[in-house]
Amino acid sequence: MGAMYTMYIQTEGHIQMLDITKEVQRLVTESGMASGICVVFLPHTTAGLLITENRDPYVAVDFTNAVRKLCGEEKDYHNLEGNFPAHLSAGLLGVSQTIPVEDGKLALGTWQSIYLMEFDGSRKRKVRLKLMED
Repeated sequence: MGAMYTMYIQTEGHIQMLDITKEVQRLVTESGMASGICVVFLPHTTAGLLITENRDPYVAVDFTNAVRKLCGEEKDYHNLEGNFPAHLSAGLLGVSQTIPVEDGKLALGTWQSIYLMEFDGSRKRKVRLKLMED
């Protein structure tokens, strides 16, 4: 059993990395859950989720540059929509993360945050949370 929540995040850049940790923690707090797991799921095919360092501002720059280099440009592919690099990026990154909750807090590491990675923006992205209490 557990509760399902939905939040919406507006992205602004074609490729963008947004820290959504505070919004996820807010929903965990509002739920009143003390201990369990939080599954964060992104129901989109051109955006992804990751947990990584939140301290160094160049991590976001490096991630976005690496995605561009790794996945190429639209002209390199045959996808009819012209956005295959966004699909490839999301497929490689994944669309869900599972985080333990302890004492009502996301049990992330000291330097970890949850990021929504936009690969085909600007868009309004839906983020689903499933909270399952112990």
